[in-house]
Amino acid sequence: MTDTFVAVTMSEPLADDRPDQATRHQTGSGSTRGWCPGVLDPMDTGDGWLLRIRIPGGLVTPRQLGAVATIAAQYGSGMVDITSRGNLQIRGVAAEAIDPAAQAVVHAGLSRADARADAFRAVVSSPLTGHDPAALCDTQPLVTALVDRLATSITGTLPSKFGVVLDDGGTWPLDAIDADINLRADGAGRWTVRVRGAIQPIGWTDNPADTVLAATQLCVDNGLRMDGVIATIGRAIVADRLAIAPGSGLPEPSAAAQTAQDRIIGRLPHPDAGRSNIIAAPFLGLVTTDVLGALADLAGSHAEAVRLTPDHSMAFCGVDESAAAMLLANLDNLDLVIDPHDPRSALSACVGSLGCARAHADTWAFATQMAATITRPSRVHLSACAKGCGAPSGVSQLVADESGMFR
Repeated sequence: MTDTFVAVTMSEPLADDRPDQATRHQTGSGSTRGWCPGVLDPMDTGDGWLLRIRIPGGLVTPRQLGAVATIAAQYGSGMVDITSRGNLQIRGVAAEAIDPAAQAVVHAGLSRADARADAFRAVVSSPLTGHDPAALCDTQPLVTALVDRLATSITGTLPSKFGVVLDDGGTWPLDAIDADINLRADGAGRWTVRVRGAIQPIGWTDNPADTVLAATQLCVDNGLRMDGVIATIGRAIVADRLAIAPGSGLPEPSAAAQTAQDRIIGRLPHPDAGRSNIIAAPFLGLVTTDVLGALADLAGSHAEAVRLTPDHSMAFCGVDESAAAMLLANLDNLDLVIDPHDPRSALSACVGSLGCARAHADTWAFATQMAATITRPSRVHLSACAKGCGAPSGVSQLVADESGMFR
């Protein structure tokens, strides 16, 4: 492994970044738990340092995927995670390689050159948006505009783990994702607003960007996530500060909506009858850099767009029907899960002892054994310690004790 910086210029840097200058790291980097690492504030784990690349809305280009594969191969262990928020994690970076790896990610247009500003990229949106016949709107333009406004308009530093969800009301509902503010399109140009710490929606807005900005600034000003803000100043004051109009509950989910036990994998319809969406998942969300590079090539050749999903998978959107069978075959050859009945589709896990010093068990080995014996898949998440990292909401969980036994 070398610590010589090699610029990766597969996409343009973010407009307000200047990657020729030194990147600005955030204090608190290290093995501390309870905060979210990034590119410029990495975390020391059991397999080296982890750089989490925030991908707003999961919106990524094939060239950017290729850039991550290149960077992870040069500076990391050669393994990359797709996370439960549709982000990417480069694993196993040596201490001396952190700076060149981070600079390469910034040059690839996948991080801002300042840790504080990069934290505002923590936005999740519906991964099929713009390509989903059940969706009520396309959230991609809103994601792009919102991320820029958050980084340039908010004064102060976000509380750790702050997040925003923008739900287009389509096939892939996002209610279960832990977010400080969750907006779901209702089909009438309005958005139902939910906030962390309030069981029921607090109303609706027809100005989603301003509502998110107000909620973000409120959390920054109080130094708390939204549930803490509600506990401090009350739900009514929060609704007033966000300029929320009172209203009824969330709209009914579409007939195709995902449940905790129904993983969205395989071939899905597209608004264009001559195209499909194809969802493929690496086992436990972990890919080698060779596989990630191959996926980037396949996306560039066969899909109108590629998205990272909040279910550790990848969506190839707008695939021409004439190429769908070939793409599925190629994904199968790369050992990705493309069939919802595949026993591997029922399993998720934290990285376990392969990549975490605090883990009590090898989740990869145990999950592989489980997949070989399951006949009727039912969603299960394996956690190598009591923290339960990455556990999907509403899914059964097996937790390893200090002896390494899952219970």
